[in-house]
Amino acid sequence: MSCKSLVVAILPMALVLVSACSKKNDGRVQVYPVQGNVVIRGTPAKDAKVVFYPIADELKKPGMPIPYGFTDAEGVFKLRSYDPDDGAPEGEYKVGILWVEPIAPNSSPDAEPKNRLDRRYADPQKSQLTATVPKGGGAIPAFEIQ
Repeated sequence: MSCKSLVVAILPMALVLVSACSKKNDGRVQVYPVQGNVVIRGTPAKDAKVVFYPIADELKKPGMPIPYGFTDAEGVFKLRSYDPDDGAPEGEYKVGILWVEPIAPNSSPDAEPKNRLDRRYADPQKSQLTATVPKGGGAIPAFEIQ
């Protein structure tokens, strides 16, 4: 094998190694894609905010994300920790859901949006809603509120 052939054969492998080694550790915890569904009295909850509050102490450290997502017209949400739809760290969570009424266009600028749900669902300590994000992520069981 000539020197030129050897360089051509080795160069791509060297570039892969250099690029892998040059990635800096940005301090982010590994997240996995997660999606779920919110159903209120049998109807998909459009535009509800779903927040996952970690239970485990290691997920409560400074700099750890609080995953959240907003439901679409079908009541489906995808969690976000750092980037849109990137997911959540593996673990157990208490869940809060806030579903506010839209503010009418002719409302006062001081108008406060009203929560369509019992206030307890917004408070993860009172909602009694929980979820588990498995390693690798995936779909979690729907939150069905009566």
